[in-house]
Parts: sequence; C-alpha cells; structure tokens
Amino acid sequence: MANKDSKETKNSETVSSSTSEKVAEALKKIITSGSATEVSKEIIGTVFGQALKAKDDITLRVSNEMISLVRKIDFVKEFSKFAENHKFRINAEIEIIRKENDQK
Repeated sequence: MANKDSKETKNSETVSSSTSEKVAEALKKIITSGSATEVSKEIIGTVFGQALKAKDDITLRVSNEMISLVRKIDFVKEFSKFAENHKFRINAEIEIIRKENDQK
C-alpha cells in the first residue's frame, strides 16, 4: 500500500508540476502580449491561489507519507540489529582539579 501511495504522490507531483508549468506559461503569454490590463486581478489571484493550494496539498501528502514510514520503523529492533554487527568503543578522559580557596 505504501508503494501505491508513493506512486500516487509522484503522479500528483507530476500533475501539479504540469499544471504549474501551464499556469506559468499562460501568465507569461498574457503579460508579454500586453493584455495583462484586460485580465482581472481576481482571475490572477485565483490562479495563484490554486497553485498555492496544489503546492500545499502535495506538501501535506509527502509529509503524511514520511510520517507513516517513520511510524512503521521499530527502532529498538533496528538498533539491536546494528549492535549485533558493531562494537562500541568509548574513550573518556576525566581530570579532577582542586578549587582555589578565595579565603585568606
């Protein structure tokens, strides 16, 4: 299922990327053709709002997918496997220093 979700996320990213490119191209044509004054600010605002919403939706999906993957990890089990194949070496140096007496 995670594989299916990741495919859906990739597909959504592709669709959103394609949509963003189309919107950017359309805006570029409008601006370069000199007809930007004819286009309502409301329409441009709506287009940008939809682009931001699409970006937020993708971000949310990716975040949820990552959270789902992290929740599936058994960290104790993974650390145990790691510890079976590795040695741990700890080097420490301790120095004890006498405090100077401020009393005379």
